[in-house]
Amino acid sequence: MIRESVAAGGFYPATATEIKELIGKYMAKTSDGPIKIKKEKSIACGLSPHAGYLYSGKTAARFYSSLAEGMPSRYIVIGPNHTGWGDPISIMDEGEWETPLGKVPIDSELASSLLEHSDLISNDHKAHKMEHSVEVQLPFLQYLRDDITFVPMCLRLQDLESVIEVSQAIRESVDDNVCVIASSDLVHFGSRYGYRPFIGNERETIEWIERNDRQVLAMVEARDVDGMYDFISNLNYTMCGYGAAGIAMLVATQFGLAGKILDYTTSYEASGDFNLVVGYGSVIFR
Repeated sequence: MIRESVAAGGFYPATATEIKELIGKYMAKTSDGPIKIKKEKSIACGLSPHAGYLYSGKTAARFYSSLAEGMPSRYIVIGPNHTGWGDPISIMDEGEWETPLGKVPIDSELASSLLEHSDLISNDHKAHKMEHSVEVQLPFLQYLRDDITFVPMCLRLQDLESVIEVSQAIRESVDDNVCVIASSDLVHFGSRYGYRPFIGNERETIEWIERNDRQVLAMVEARDVDGMYDFISNLNYTMCGYGAAGIAMLVATQFGLAGKILDYTTSYEASGDFNLVVGYGSVIFR
């Protein structure tokens, strides 16, 4: 089964040439020289945003340029379920995902192990059919390494108990050659998202958003899963992929990996609209 792109030409460019040019431009801004790609058997986890590249591409590039310093060949890419389709926690256990940069094979062995170790995880392609949050990470991975395999995971269920179980299933399924990527944006602020708990002028609004987003990023960096869940619950905070972030944080803790915040920005920097703002952050765990 080939899962065809639904985000090319929208969230990111439609052709391979345009994708490479854009990602190359973002990557060039992350370091003083060419990105050095080191392929190795290593463990890593991280947080990367999934908005249109115009808005979050440079923040995602900071994660991937850091990942390039020690790139495993196997990936679990976890995103929230924006469509409501499919089972509560869905993976695909066979086939390929296609972007304009080519096809990425699903790691069937790893997928089968995840299904074996958790009854919450199901094999369900419907959840992935129109979901962009996992797909937008693939061109960055393909840009850096053309021999990867991965397991896509889509979360409609993001409560802490479920996140803990999934993280344990991952820990029981992986060896020393995997990266767990949490695909998540931060706050979704504005009437379009049904979330406007703060009323202020332009400067005050952006300061409120950035202050709270940076608190969340600090908790992600510190692997403080309980703190992040409490923060989101207390403010009804609209971080779309908090469950994915929680899984990556827990797996990082299980492997003893340390977090580092790499970048933060908001859609306001690109749009200038302070009434409709989404935050983006990237974190690496090594």
